[in-house]
Amino acid sequence: MENYKIIKQLGQGAQSTIFLVEDLKNENKTCILKKVECFDESEANKAFRESLALQELNHPYVSGYKEFFVMWEKKDSSMYMCIAMDYFPKGHLGQYINEKRQSKEIIEEEKIKTWIGQIIEALVYAHEKGIIHRDVRPNNMYVNEDGNLVLGDFSVASVMGDTRTCTRSTLDITNYMAPEVTDKFTLASDVWAFGCILLELTTTSLYTQEEIMDKIRDIKEDSFVMEQIFEEISKFYSSDIISLLRNTLKRNKRPTARELQDKNNYVQECVKRSDASQLEKRKRRESIIIDKDKTELPKGQGIRPVVKYLANMVDYEDNVRSALEYLVELTKELEVFEIDASGKRMIKAAMRNNLLDKDIQIAGFNILNCLIITAQTDDVLFTPEIISIVPVAMEHHETSAELQQSGAALLMALASQEGAAEVIGLYGGVEHIITALKTHPNNPELCSTCCHALWSLAVVEDNVKIATEQKAISHVCGALKTHMNSPDVAEAASAALLSLTLNDENFDNVGDLDCVGLLIDAIEKHMKNAKVVKNACLALASLVEPDEESAYRVLTNEVSTGGHVAGVPIILKAYDLHKDNAEVVESIVSLVMELSEYDDVCAEMKHLNVGPNLLSQIFKRFKENRDIMDPCEKALGKLQLISGQKAKA
Repeated sequence: MENYKIIKQLGQGAQSTIFLVEDLKNENKTCILKKVECFDESEANKAFRESLALQELNHPYVSGYKEFFVMWEKKDSSMYMCIAMDYFPKGHLGQYINEKRQSKEIIEEEKIKTWIGQIIEALVYAHEKGIIHRDVRPNNMYVNEDGNLVLGDFSVASVMGDTRTCTRSTLDITNYMAPEVTDKFTLASDVWAFGCILLELTTTSLYTQEEIMDKIRDIKEDSFVMEQIFEEISKFYSSDIISLLRNTLKRNKRPTARELQDKNNYVQECVKRSDASQLEKRKRRESIIIDKDKTELPKGQGIRPVVKYLANMVDYEDNVRSALEYLVELTKELEVFEIDASGKRMIKAAMRNNLLDKDIQIAGFNILNCLIITAQTDDVLFTPEIISIVPVAMEHHETSAELQQSGAALLMALASQEGAAEVIGLYGGVEHIITALKTHPNNPELCSTCCHALWSLAVVEDNVKIATEQKAISHVCGALKTHMNSPDVAEAASAALLSLTLNDENFDNVGDLDCVGLLIDAIEKHMKNAKVVKNACLALASLVEPDEESAYRVLTNEVSTGGHVAGVPIILKAYDLHKDNAEVVESIVSLVMELSEYDDVCAEMKHLNVGPNLLSQIFKRFKENRDIMDPCEKALGKLQLISGQKAKA
């Protein structure tokens, strides 16, 4: 306590006392000191350990602990934990709600939408740090100097243990507790409390504090009470906010804050208003007056003036969008399109500063992709400085197929440099490519691009591990099955499957996913397409090499419609079409070589005349090509050995 000077006592409860203090070691800044009684030393020590995470919180809409320490007071022989927190002179949301209640005023929905965005952002941030607040209510939503809401007064789990039985909690706190809190606190428990706050915000003209608390208690027992309230507030508020209330106050299957942010369109609108990443931008826009003469895009003057214009107008979405879209036009018009390193950084900065604008991100992706064509290996494009924006933008716009297509295409191009491929993996690029596959399974162009990107990124072993952990093989097979008639998807998915077979863990699923059957089907449907045949045969060879079951499936594979499909005759037909294409022939020979390693399979291939009918022809045609001859000789030797054994028998 020696680091704090008490100014005055602000409040006292059954278990805690709150003081306004000066922080003597921090320029005498004013803060709050909360002194909470602990029942024993072990509880205090446990609380101290748990508090460390709360001291790491750093978000514009979250106020964690500034300091946490444990002390012993002789006068009452008690152990106390002391929590230093930020002080908010403007008070808290509870005070604002009470003022509106007293005057029976309605709070405008537009204002509530801003607060919804701020609260949801705060909850998502805390929850993804592994922290459940446990005491979300208006009095813990503080108003900062900019008028934004800040979630504070986080509870330490070890001293909140009795909250469920209400032995240490006031009625005001327990009113916001979700029905399931009799069992345990969950992420959805905080969402229930958020729903209670939302109910208070929308009923200031209808109920007193006591009445709304009674309603909240009744809703826990009877959801019909909630529907009666909705009838009243529907006179003042949209069906969207009522639907959100219904979702957050459900007894069962209540969404988490992250699910609300990702899947609820109304919440997404709210978060767009409050987006914490845009706070500084909004402040700059409010403080700067732009000369109208400088807002006109300098067309027809080359690239450099446009980049300079972009730097001047970086906080203005419309201007940034126009500038980037004009640069996209120039990529098509100019024979040589080049931008220096500072210009590339400016494009990335413009994208980062306007993250919520989908069209800005797409234009930025397309420009950067064009610049890769002439980029040297040491170009800034291949560094984290530029690459980091791609996964972030893809995450913010998961539902936009057009943006995911542009982002995946850019990642595929960047992965041409192994160092860049490694950076992409470190920054979550692999996960976002797989998310795009999952989110847009019916878009063949995007599926093809994502599969090509996975193939390109497989140059880094850790990327294959990430893809395996994310179950990429099931989504690639799903894309191939759904778009089997698309040669682009067949080619790309076959390549992606080849890369995924580099990780042994994927072989646990190849049978259930019928990888062999899908690849054989791809060869049959696109037999004239050399790239499909080549990639599919290489993928089959990679499957067969360590997995005998896959080898037998190439010989004969059950199909879902009944019957069997024999793969070797299909491969022989493909060879006849591409017997002069060395790359295709090499892939076919590699597959035959792997198949010949299994005696029973080898015998069956001998029966199909694979030796004289295929390998002998290849031997004569490509005798100078060692990449083809080596596996060809190995397979022929194995087939002749099997033939000799049969003759002796």
